[in-house]
Amino acid sequence: MLTIIGLLMVLYALYQSALIYGAVVGFLALGFRLTQESSGYMNLGYSVNLGIGMAFGFIVIQQLNIIPILGAPSSFILTGLFNVLVYTLFYRRMELRNYSEALIALFGLVSIYIAENGLTVVEYLMRISFPSEYWCGQAPIRFSSQHLHYRVSSAGFFIDGLVEILGIFSVIILLFRWIYYTKHGALLRAVGENPSLVEVSGISSLKIKTYAWFIAGGLAGIAGIISPYIMKGEMGRDVQLLFVPMVVASILAEKREPWIAGLVGMFIGFAHLILLTWGQQYIGVWVGEYWSVVPQIFLVIVLSMKDRKLQIPSWLNPRRQ
Repeated sequence: MLTIIGLLMVLYALYQSALIYGAVVGFLALGFRLTQESSGYMNLGYSVNLGIGMAFGFIVIQQLNIIPILGAPSSFILTGLFNVLVYTLFYRRMELRNYSEALIALFGLVSIYIAENGLTVVEYLMRISFPSEYWCGQAPIRFSSQHLHYRVSSAGFFIDGLVEILGIFSVIILLFRWIYYTKHGALLRAVGENPSLVEVSGISSLKIKTYAWFIAGGLAGIAGIISPYIMKGEMGRDVQLLFVPMVVASILAEKREPWIAGLVGMFIGFAHLILLTWGQQYIGVWVGEYWSVVPQIFLVIVLSMKDRKLQIPSWLNPRRQ
């Protein structure tokens, strides 16, 4: 009897973690598609906001001595402002100079690798400047020796975790309705499809795009707050690893509404963690170790796809021949 109860608790913890991880990917996919809808190109550097949100959120949590989830509003605002700054300084200028979509995407990709190293250094400095029980691991001798992780008691893990899941998914549902089922959603689609027509109508396309980038940055900030619940919370590494499920969700959603990408992202994140965990257990640890190769392979496929869509090869689909 005790063995069965223990197994059920382990399964609950696994699926609970998968749900939270799915929510993280869902937030990222939703924000990624918002910028794509409004700007008309794929911002491959968007996942950088995850690490920024994690850093901003931790400082607020540590300084105010509050529970992690209460740091979400401040992380939303600060990361949103950061994303607006990036848009104004870089992407907006590339838009004005009519840079190609591929060149903008390449700039975003380069920013990921630059940010990955920069955030690793920032994380190291934060461990020195803000010592906290949230830093887990060995003494900070090397950059990768510690990571950010929220500590919860074993007794409260299941109850508190359930509350966190319900709260996270409630926020996602509210955001979906607020962003898409209001006039803001219509304006975002209009700016992405025909910015000249929007300008003629007397609406500033720049303001709409800036608004979209602020919301998108804030969504990644929330993802940064909740990701250490089930991940190691290595700011630079998380930026790179979550890039793949984020883009996969966006492409699978094609050109549908942004909230569809969020739902697809939640499903992909859930399935990814479940398959990765069981793969490491029953196939071998190498399943997780070699996952880092996937982003490079997948990036080549994405940048070479026509119209950025996943299509089944004609020799596998007789109907297309």
